[in-house]
Amino acid sequence: MTITILYLDIFLISKYIIRFVDQIYLAVALFLSFWLIIYVFRRRLEKYNLTVYPFFILWRKKSREYWFPKFSRSKGYRAYEKIALPIGFLLMIAGIVTILYIIIEMLTIKPNQTPTIALKPIIPGVTISISQLPYILLAIGVSVAIHEIFHALSATSNNVKVKNGGVLLLGIFPGAFVEPDEDDFNKSTSNAKLKIIAAGIVINLVLALIALPLSFELPYLPSALSQGIIIEGVLNNTPAANASLHTGDIIYSINGYRLTTLSQLHELLYNYSTITITLKHPNGSLSNVSVNIPNHFLGVYVTYYIPDYIAAILMFFTWLFIVNFSLAVFNAAPLIITDGGKLLTELLKRMLGESNGEKISYYLQSLFLLIFIFAIFLSNRPLG
Repeated sequence: MTITILYLDIFLISKYIIRFVDQIYLAVALFLSFWLIIYVFRRRLEKYNLTVYPFFILWRKKSREYWFPKFSRSKGYRAYEKIALPIGFLLMIAGIVTILYIIIEMLTIKPNQTPTIALKPIIPGVTISISQLPYILLAIGVSVAIHEIFHALSATSNNVKVKNGGVLLLGIFPGAFVEPDEDDFNKSTSNAKLKIIAAGIVINLVLALIALPLSFELPYLPSALSQGIIIEGVLNNTPAANASLHTGDIIYSINGYRLTTLSQLHELLYNYSTITITLKHPNGSLSNVSVNIPNHFLGVYVTYYIPDYIAAILMFFTWLFIVNFSLAVFNAAPLIITDGGKLLTELLKRMLGESNGEKISYYLQSLFLLIFIFAIFLSNRPLG
């Protein structure tokens, strides 16, 4: 049972606002300073194959022509390609349906409701905590690199040479790319082109499925890894406050019973009117505290206590799931700049001919891109 009481203290609110604003100013100052230095030295960086534009760095180098041919031409990998092709088209449809669903929900949602899904930009210090930034950047770097590697593997599998490869940095977000040889790609069969495109899309879905059970997205994992219950807040004039329990204290046991889950805490509070709590304090010391709870109410905000290194791993996999699931759905949508757009183009060229297929694909992608932008606008407008 969770009891939430909203208590707003003007002094505390002001302090948190000032701290939040200071974090934003610091982040913006570091961001602008970094890019100013990079831009000033852009000429010197050219000898390292680095091309610098405002808020954009590109490193391109001639790549090996064939990537891991023994693996990419194996029966196992070619089976993956055959499976990836229909899944790629299903993800393209899922991307379109998701965008349309968001628009319908945002147009029909009531002011006091929370949308089940929305398109929110990742802005460190504004929409997400700056502390989450390292996990996001690492997840994006890993996801995009593996995505591009699978494009290269499928190019090799279909006898298309890889011409260039490289990495990039757009603002604070890393990326990677491979460039198949244009002549080889154009001369290859329509089926080969579709496999090369779909391989990168579907591997992001695979990564999302791998990351999901290792993330905070599923509730069973935090409770399974919990080593206690940590107090995140104490309500005034409650048994917890009277017993001098403090934020940051970890509840290890109650009346000798080891405690790791919220359901165990609720059960013990319900069964006893007087409890002895074994606490571990932030300084590492242990103590036993006797607390009277005649109404079976302690008066604390709590969550699972998970050691920092385990929590960091779970947080990385959480963002790995979010990034890859987003890539699998929205990169598969036909939006001109996405792999889904290339997939649609090759499909329509096969069905309608080279010229007509490409033209109709461009019109459809432009339409879907406008719909996608509209969905973003609706997701970020004030409700009511």
